[in-house]
Amino acid sequence: MRARFLVKPKADKDLDDYAQYLVGRASLNVALRFLAAARETFSLLSTQPQTGWHSRLNNPRLKSLRVFRIAGFERMLILYRPVPAGIEILRVVHGSRNLRALFRRRGKSSDLKAARFSNHVSSALAS
Repeated sequence: MRARFLVKPKADKDLDDYAQYLVGRASLNVALRFLAAARETFSLLSTQPQTGWHSRLNNPRLKSLRVFRIAGFERMLILYRPVPAGIEILRVVHGSRNLRALFRRRGKSSDLKAARFSNHVSSALAS
């Protein structure tokens, strides 16, 4: 069976956003090279998922998260998780981003949504 990669929606948006940035700041050619380099790096990681380094984030849910640079665009980091059939690409971010804050924000947003849902359920049960 051939190893595969799955680009999750947030990572897909990250790729589109950075490609658009490159079109505006450099050229369409550079943006296309970036997208091709990302795809080639995803393919490499899908066959060798342990290549990247551990993220060192102190969150048990992110224990399997790994990080690797996009070839030719070394400041761009791929945040991925090995899975039995290959890898899942979770995010593609600039290396200057604070990864702890990125995931902390995500957790707070999810906690807030869960709290709102819980309040709606409690209100419905009280009626």
